[in-house]
Amino acid sequence: MFPFIYSLLYIVALITYNYVSEEAQTMMDSLLYVSPICMAAFLVLSKILRMCRWHRTACVIPAIPMVASFVDSYVFSFSETFVYTFNYVVAGMCALLLISAYNVFIK
Repeated sequence: MFPFIYSLLYIVALITYNYVSEEAQTMMDSLLYVSPICMAAFLVLSKILRMCRWHRTACVIPAIPMVASFVDSYVFSFSETFVYTFNYVVAGMCALLLISAYNVFIK
């Protein structure tokens, strides 16, 4: 259940980034950061424990904004339009989490 709970908290934090102060954003980053190594460990454990693909999807959801942040910092800088588009990506993450939670817990 941990990947589902963590992904939900992470998505809520991403949504609230637009509305909180810089100090609050820094605190949320510190509390919710998960390294790619940790995500890889979650995926390996999910495979070893024979969890379903939706569990693995929940393990990977936090990587989506990390990839975008990496590209923005090291490859090229995103325009303001793309930043607004990123809000749609967060909405897609919400939908993906809801679908995976539905398939695991309700179906």
